[in-house]
Amino acid sequence: MRVISPGLLVAAVTELSLSRSAKLVRLKDVIAWCEWNGVDYEGPGGKQQALWDADREEALGHRRLLKFKSGECKQSRAGWALIAHGDKAREAAAQLTWREQLWDGEKWDWLGGSAPVVARRPNARRERSSNESNTEHLVDQPRLLVG
Repeated sequence: MRVISPGLLVAAVTELSLSRSAKLVRLKDVIAWCEWNGVDYEGPGGKQQALWDADREEALGHRRLLKFKSGECKQSRAGWALIAHGDKAREAAAQLTWREQLWDGEKWDWLGGSAPVVARRPNARRERSSNESNTEHLVDQPRLLVG
């Protein structure tokens, strides 16, 4: 199995962005492309390390891709776009509240200064328990059967 390289990352983004109207290609789509095409995106280090190495090498070298991310943690969503599709990709990223990242030679910097603030979803467990406590009194009520 081939390990992903900067060239294969660009090939994935190119193929995926040409096959759809959205020009921002998400990480999950690149991973699916790798699995479909027999490309190892994990590498020996695991945890998608080969993919992140290819991403960094691409940014150091040819710079054919733009990178976008939804936040600063590792669990943030990430995506790429071809430079030629930059305007449409930036528009799609803005709708998702993702921001562009640039490689400065040592680290990724956020275009515009800082990482986007990720809006936290309400805790579903807390909401469910508060809703249950509001309806508890209804459950224990005797029911009248009309015949």
